[in-house]
Amino acid sequence: MTDTNGTATYVYCLLSARRTPPPTRRPRGLAGTGPVRALDVDDGLRLIVADAPLSRYGTEPIEQHLRDLGWVSSCALAHERVVEHFARHGTVIPMKLFTLFAGDDRAVDHVRRSLKRVRRVLTRVSDRQEWGVRLRLDEQRALRQRMATEGKSTGAVGGTAFLVRKQRERQAVQDVAKDARVEADRLYSALARRADDARRQTPAQAGTGTTVVLDAAFLVPIRRAAAFRAAVKAAAAALERRGFDLTLTGPWPPYNFVGDST
Repeated sequence: MTDTNGTATYVYCLLSARRTPPPTRRPRGLAGTGPVRALDVDDGLRLIVADAPLSRYGTEPIEQHLRDLGWVSSCALAHERVVEHFARHGTVIPMKLFTLFAGDDRAVDHVRRSLKRVRRVLTRVSDRQEWGVRLRLDEQRALRQRMATEGKSTGAVGGTAFLVRKQRERQAVQDVAKDARVEADRLYSALARRADDARRQTPAQAGTGTTVVLDAAFLVPIRRAAAFRAAVKAAAAALERRGFDLTLTGPWPPYNFVGDST
């Protein structure tokens, strides 16, 4: 889509719902796009779309802006805002950012060709929510606690005492890192047993002195969401005393559990 004079159909998500959500109070989508609207695909299935000017969302304009993190972030937030709005009205399959088709018919035909796979995915995520869990370790705090619980001084003095202390510090650093990995694995396994599915991400580091040791998403049945949240809260209280910070986000649409379903 390199013609910058026309429009394309921008797709936010696929919605499974008995009724079309009312057109009022729909959030604004990406900047410069038309009103958010619904396209009938099949019985109870609708694509949530908007007209997107190719002068802003054609192949070349998007490629030129991809290095502008502020622009990409703004687009992502607008995209997610629309998806999360419609998730309150039914089950959604979120589309990737900048999913565009040459027109409405192309978008609808694309989904119709994959209806069996789409229906399977919808069945798997229906009546379920995605919850995000992130476990961070305050390295210095954990190290201080580790050193404080180590054995008493060996009685060495002078240069020998210095070398012994350095050796203990190096060993403590290794032990803290090992314990963090073990704790992350244990937490992930425990929470995965409370979910229907789980995805472990490669952690993005939080900054100097703080290490993200677990970044995961869990697909939780709505009926078990309260128990899941309680389990995370209990784990957070126990881990906080050892220098960990455990955070829970959600509920979200099932971003990490739909794959390339359409």
